[in-house]
Amino acid sequence: MSLKNKLNTWVQRSLITKEQQEKILTFERNNNSGFVAKTALVIAGLFIGLGICLIVAANWDVLPTLYKFTLDFAAFGSFLYGVYYSHQNKREHFKDMFLFLSFLMIGATIGLTAQTFNLSGGWSSFALSWSLLSIPYVLLSRSFSFNFIWSFLLFSSISQDLLDKFFDYIFNHFEGLVWFVLIASALAYAFDMLYDLIKKKILLPKALSKLCVFSAYFALINIALSYGLAHNYNHKFTFLAVLFVALFLVCRMFWAFKEQNISSFKHNAFLAEAYIFVFFASLFDDLLKSGFGFILCGLSILLLFYIFKKTSKHIQKLEIFK
Repeated sequence: MSLKNKLNTWVQRSLITKEQQEKILTFERNNNSGFVAKTALVIAGLFIGLGICLIVAANWDVLPTLYKFTLDFAAFGSFLYGVYYSHQNKREHFKDMFLFLSFLMIGATIGLTAQTFNLSGGWSSFALSWSLLSIPYVLLSRSFSFNFIWSFLLFSSISQDLLDKFFDYIFNHFEGLVWFVLIASALAYAFDMLYDLIKKKILLPKALSKLCVFSAYFALINIALSYGLAHNYNHKFTFLAVLFVALFLVCRMFWAFKEQNISSFKHNAFLAEAYIFVFFASLFDDLLKSGFGFILCGLSILLLFYIFKKTSKHIQKLEIFK
């Protein structure tokens, strides 16, 4: 539901006055370009940073080492000045763009130093060094996109062999899957508490919280569906995994209700319905590969969407979310 429709509903229920509605709409139009503007500027910063890297790379062999470092630190200094100038003039969106460019320059500087002095360590060492040195920049940023990119960079510094063994364990041992989801959920809760404790001044705890929740969802849905689509329905692990997915989604919906977060409740309800649909659709694997199967699949998705909309309206009429 759009903000305008929500406000109209609130006016009809006498929760706010017509004048308050107009003030809220005016304020949101002037101040809530937020996510789109920040994301657009971060993407712009990414392209600018990549362009600079490509120009330098094209002339890499002809540039003396001193020139390379001079250009590197000159670009770095100009981006840092851009951060300072944007902050002083309250241009928060541009500040995030220059912060992201500075973040990219840290990686470029590490790479340049490693190549010049023939240092080696592989991607894990590079990613870990880059993420640790760029912590001050991500703490200053008010962009979720930037925070997510940094979080994934830090995560990618983990050894690939270690990750393979870890995922192999949780995808083949039910207790490993349960512990992973429980730990990820506990960390997400802890990061949310930290986010509230610091009065939402730094976005990184919230980004890490969402990353933990995403990891838990990914592990649960991926493993349950992969076993379901492989037709291992009698496998004990499959039954336990499906049961655990159901329990997890019910708990998430209960928590959303407790927190009065109707958006989270709807997302989890839709995910539960989608999971049930995909799991049972896997029973008709051969049929779904035919033309009739595609038609049936499309009609089923329409039915799923219809059920979801009806369920959402019924929940709203019950007024369990205030």
